[in-house]
Amino acid sequence: MRNVVVILKSESENTDNYGALLEKHGYEPVFIPTLEFSFQRLDVLRDRLLSPYKYSGLIFTSPRSITAVRDALQGQKLKDDWKTLENYCVGETSRDLIQRTLDLDTKGHHSGNASNLADFIKTDLYNKTVTLPFLFPCGNLKQDVLQNKLSEYGYSLDSVEVYETVPHRELERNLVSLFRSETEEPRGERRIDSLLFFSPSGINYCAHVFEKHRISLAGKKIIAIGPSTKKAIENKGIQVHRTAEKPSADYVIGALLQDT
Repeated sequence: MRNVVVILKSESENTDNYGALLEKHGYEPVFIPTLEFSFQRLDVLRDRLLSPYKYSGLIFTSPRSITAVRDALQGQKLKDDWKTLENYCVGETSRDLIQRTLDLDTKGHHSGNASNLADFIKTDLYNKTVTLPFLFPCGNLKQDVLQNKLSEYGYSLDSVEVYETVPHRELERNLVSLFRSETEEPRGERRIDSLLFFSPSGINYCAHVFEKHRISLAGKKIIAIGPSTKKAIENKGIQVHRTAEKPSADYVIGALLQDT
């Protein structure tokens, strides 16, 4: 029997490392992109990027924010003055992308989510005098966890909304086709074992499709990537089997295999 693991995440994010590890453990990975992004207000972001002296540093919590900075620069290099500031990000993939595309070192990549990153920033800046805001490129669906916690710790953000998140144009068709194919396969040949959800917006859009087409998730393991996604899944009345605390392939595979 082929046990399928459905990877439900943004098309813009790399899935190769997830697929390779899943195959290594005997699963068949199926990637269904959940989200698309349209960029906006890059001229506003560009003006901010040209004034590093107004900020304490940059904070990145998604790969799209990195792309937005790159595109806002219009082929120019990020001003070297940013390198002397306090710059942070979530995720090893983002840290590497920032280094490659912006030639900028960041801290906090190991934190795993915005809440943990805020705690790391508080610790990292202990005994440092930081009075200027952090520049925070973000999307329209950003949550307020980072801003609220940093405000509580005495730091401020200059949030610039630079991309909009919408459902992927093929999401409904792909989900319906996948679940239909499971019932059409010869009995016992192929089954959907698990679904991996990587974002609150992703589960919200998928849940709409499940309800519309009366798709049952009975017998499927639901794996949430991060506590915010877990909460969003549970808010839809769906039971979470396991939670991967960080968006890395090793953590995801660990959650998937925990009780197998």
